[in-house]
Amino acid sequence: MTLSSQLPRSASASGTASWMSWKRRTIPIALALVGAVGFGGATYFFSHDDDKTPTAELVAVNTVPALPIAPAPATQAATSTRADEMPAVSAVPAVSAVKPVASAAPAPTPDVAQNASQAIAQPATLATKESAMNFATALSMKEGDPVGARLALTQLLDRRAIAPAELPLAMTALREINARLFFSPTPVVGDPTVQIYTVASGDTLSKIAKRSGVQADWRLIQRMNGMKSEKSLRVGQSLKLPVGAFHAEVSKSTFEMRVFAGEGASRVLIAAFPVGLGELNSTPTGAFMVRPKSKLINPQWKNPRTGESFVADDPKNPIGERWIGLIGVEAHNQGFKGYGIHGTVDPASIGKQASMGCVRMNDADVEVVYELLTEPNSTIVIAP
Repeated sequence: MTLSSQLPRSASASGTASWMSWKRRTIPIALALVGAVGFGGATYFFSHDDDKTPTAELVAVNTVPALPIAPAPATQAATSTRADEMPAVSAVPAVSAVKPVASAAPAPTPDVAQNASQAIAQPATLATKESAMNFATALSMKEGDPVGARLALTQLLDRRAIAPAELPLAMTALREINARLFFSPTPVVGDPTVQIYTVASGDTLSKIAKRSGVQADWRLIQRMNGMKSEKSLRVGQSLKLPVGAFHAEVSKSTFEMRVFAGEGASRVLIAAFPVGLGELNSTPTGAFMVRPKSKLINPQWKNPRTGESFVADDPKNPIGERWIGLIGVEAHNQGFKGYGIHGTVDPASIGKQASMGCVRMNDADVEVVYELLTEPNSTIVIAP
């Protein structure tokens, strides 16, 4: 600090020059310091997520409740339920032949950054008379050709060729189709998203998933086949297994997550869920993958703002029963840490900006997403 007694007492030429010289040296330095502080503060705010990754995983050994075969629409919060892990059946199985329902092979691993850019920058197209006719045709196929109807409806959604007024009808149709094709034990010929497996002696669902190359959590097999317990497995039983990887897209503008099977033009919508997002628009955008070894059931959690800790099985745990950690894979989001997809004990926050930056879901919905998204197979794109 400069005292007043040290300031120039006159407006002489030399004094003025000295004073101007001091200003020229000091002002740029001050501006630089202000800029650095502002940039650092912004970086901290947007890269620092208070929804820290839970510190531990504690799994209860029990049975999984009956399957909620259809996800709730974006305007309706699903009823929260809990699901615990099931006991494993002993003995190493003999590998059975897997019989595909369709000959289509799983799609290759996507170029994450490229797919993300395309998804986020996808231009909206107005629904024309031709697209309306295509939508009506796709709906008319629902009963006779559900496989074709699901693909056609997904492609119309991807092109944004469905009028806003017709969107609820399209999503309802897709939910009903997937309840029949994907979330039921009955296979439909020509469905490329499933394959058939014959249970062998000593099989468990986790071993079946591993040996058959399933790119999803083994609990999804139980859900798809409507099994209350893995103990109901019988030698010779036919099971539906999922084919390929599953990928999610989150729209911040509509507070919705959509999960797809496959990639590119042949991908199909499997499920859609309402979500809650970060307060002050703090949920980051871009392409993400599941952080290695980050998926937790019944996690412990410590609130970084208050320091309050929540143990496993605590019904007040704000992040619910599932945690799926995320890691950015694009240049602008690789530094984001602590973000994830998790449940909530506050269903009223779904559809709002209320979290500390994470994607929060109803507990029943996040259980399905936990089973669909896996590391390193799945990509998650968060769009504005």
